[in-house]
Amino acid sequence: MAALLTKVKARMTIHAHRKMRGLLDGEYASVFQGHSLDFDDLREYSPGDEVRDIDWKATARHTTPLVKRYVAHRRHALALVVDSGANFDAVAASGEPKRELAILLAGMAGYLAVRHGDDVMLVHGDSRAAHASASKGTEAHLEQLLRRILAGGANAAGSRITTQLAWVADHLRGRRLVMVIADEAPLTDLDQQLLRRLAAQHELLWVTIADADLTSLGGQDGTPFDVLRPDRSGIPDILLGGDDLRREYEAAEAARRSASDSVLKQLGVAHVTVGHSAEALAQLRRLMKRHRNERR
Repeated sequence: MAALLTKVKARMTIHAHRKMRGLLDGEYASVFQGHSLDFDDLREYSPGDEVRDIDWKATARHTTPLVKRYVAHRRHALALVVDSGANFDAVAASGEPKRELAILLAGMAGYLAVRHGDDVMLVHGDSRAAHASASKGTEAHLEQLLRRILAGGANAAGSRITTQLAWVADHLRGRRLVMVIADEAPLTDLDQQLLRRLAAQHELLWVTIADADLTSLGGQDGTPFDVLRPDRSGIPDILLGGDDLRREYEAAEAARRSASDSVLKQLGVAHVTVGHSAEALAQLRRLMKRHRNERR
């Protein structure tokens, strides 16, 4: 079996030219603010780095700008909070499996962290329980985390991201960058209280994986089914064909998405929706940029 992280890095290379990768590195670096007094080393400047961190004397001796890197910039911790319940056995808006898209997004974020010398941990699970990994900063460790997301669907119950968020709120000590990768489900009052608590404890970012459009999946081979039902019984085509139902469905989906976006915006949580692997890298950069702007 090919390494999952290798596939992630290949997609980052295919879908992003050199400038885009540099911008993404810079956005990740700028997510964390503040310095310690402990100088560590120098590295090449990336877009998004603070100009005040440029070491002008060292830059004068080289062909590219160099910035000072401090210990506080190197040992941050990224917590990936990923829904790995049975709902992620469904397909995303692009028709790709949601679980594969979640692995891609988690892999991209985790790889950026490892490149910057930061530690990565994973909290995942379903509605019944949350499972947490150790926090380490190696590619081998990140590969293990991605495989846990892949294996999480075996015998999993339905998804409920609140279960994983509650574990983070109760057990995760020290301020971290927490990236949530969740299904497209409504945010309840309980979820909002928990998110408010988490936003105060950590640097919180939210990625929603977009649902497939059920009205586009009609036909014997593409009939939608409930992933939680063992018999996988589909929705009859006759129920998908009416114009009135389509309009009602589209209005309900738009209202639900607008309500979730409004909640996250009110709480100051940067948020993006990803429906296709081809847009994952650009959306990840947009998320980090929004987070930086939210804190200003």
